[in-house]
Amino acid sequence: MINPKQGDEMNYHRLSSFLSSEGKLGLQQLSPINRNVYYLETESGESLILKKHRNKSRMLQQWDFFEQFNSSMAVPFCRFPNGQKYLLTEGRYWTVSRYQSGNKLNYNDERDRVSAVDTLRMFHNEALGIKIPTPGRKEKFYLRWYDRLESFKKTDVVFVKHGFETLFKDIVQTSESTLRFISRFPWVRVEEEAKHIGRWIHGDVASHNFIRGEKKVYLIDFDLLNNAPPLYDYMQLGQRFLPYIDWDLERLLAYHMVHRKYLKAWLAVILVPSDIMREWLHFLYGEANKTPEEYLYKMERNWERRKTFSKSAKKVLKS
Repeated sequence: MINPKQGDEMNYHRLSSFLSSEGKLGLQQLSPINRNVYYLETESGESLILKKHRNKSRMLQQWDFFEQFNSSMAVPFCRFPNGQKYLLTEGRYWTVSRYQSGNKLNYNDERDRVSAVDTLRMFHNEALGIKIPTPGRKEKFYLRWYDRLESFKKTDVVFVKHGFETLFKDIVQTSESTLRFISRFPWVRVEEEAKHIGRWIHGDVASHNFIRGEKKVYLIDFDLLNNAPPLYDYMQLGQRFLPYIDWDLERLLAYHMVHRKYLKAWLAVILVPSDIMREWLHFLYGEANKTPEEYLYKMERNWERRKTFSKSAKKVLKS
């Protein structure tokens, strides 16, 4: 059963034909999950996930990693029936992975938040001592955030036009002060240590990348896999948890994500409203389903909620 997207039927059937001829996949079903990911079933009854990649080096890095990483809690790539690691067509690279049944975690649920921390910790403990020939290098995260802040500043006219100038200034001031604090932390030393001992992080700890199966929680989608300190995953996880725990610092600390020596750096990073800036820019330059004024009202309400956390976190940073 082939389920093409409306208006894309020819391309969809071309993909099906390509997989059958080049990958030797006898397809029984091919269904889209999103624009880059498909669920498929083979004639032999095997369930797989097909994924499209634009970045060859990132895709090959995942293959290099999983050839050394043997863990039952991660869902790696597997080879096509013809033995190929990937297929190439029209400048895109295609891989397959075993389909893992289960439910995505929900960070609104305390049990799922605990499971995410525990699963991530297990991954970090096992993703150690792995050396690959040419690991990808990424620009420092806080330098990317400086660039994002500059883009955010250019939208000041929208805030002023709708009467949210105070909100704009507050976000910019918080971002600038915390980024200055963060930039003093010895990130180069911490990253070099991770590279020296072969530590790896997942890179995208969104709840939908954790799947609760019958007996364990699995990690999927390693597109942002990186040879970096575990601290980086926990910085992102902390930011993602906060809206679901009422921006309560004590509740966040209760998950014991990081060692005390990294606590201030971790909190400072979480304080940066990088998520607000990212989502605002996406709203402005994407397909918006609400007016800027409606969006800014919601942003202001959320900003007021996180101010309580900011005050508590700043006390820790000053201690």
